[in-house]
Amino acid sequence: MVLPAQNLVSEVLALRSQGLTDNLIMEELKSQGYTPPQVSLAIAQADSPSPSFQDAAQYAGSASGYSSSGAADEGNIYERLEEFTENMIDQKWDELIAEVKKIVSWKEKMESQQQQLQNDVTKLKEDFRVLHQGVLGQLEEYDTRMRDVGTELKAVGKVFKDVIPEFVQNVKELKGLTLKK
Repeated sequence: MVLPAQNLVSEVLALRSQGLTDNLIMEELKSQGYTPPQVSLAIAQADSPSPSFQDAAQYAGSASGYSSSGAADEGNIYERLEEFTENMIDQKWDELIAEVKKIVSWKEKMESQQQQLQNDVTKLKEDFRVLHQGVLGQLEEYDTRMRDVGTELKAVGKVFKDVIPEFVQNVKELKGLTLKK
């Protein structure tokens, strides 16, 4: 069994650039004499930007552990392909978990800010209530003072009502006295 060479990965990329799907690429490369495992490995290699071709070759069975029997090679390459795929899934899973952790951290931060805002609103309500009570107390005090002033004005009015006629009478008498002299 021949390992997929870098040019097979390049061929996969070239066929993709022409708009072919992976199934059509598989059929095309099988018709050119490549085996399905070779094509699958080349497609997987083309999909993965991070692992190098050498990594894929190691997974496919490079110098160590490469057997010359066809059935053993096919089983070995499937195991290596499975291991390669599992590693890619683990890598993507770790990236997903990192993104989810960022989202959870953002959520906790937003919840903390929301709680702080709720506390601030509660404090403002309490401050407003205290202020409202203070204003009402001042208004009640002002109302009481105004009633007292009104009462005092009525008392002064009564005094003037009683004093003014007598005062007018006294002025008339004085005028009469001054005219007689």
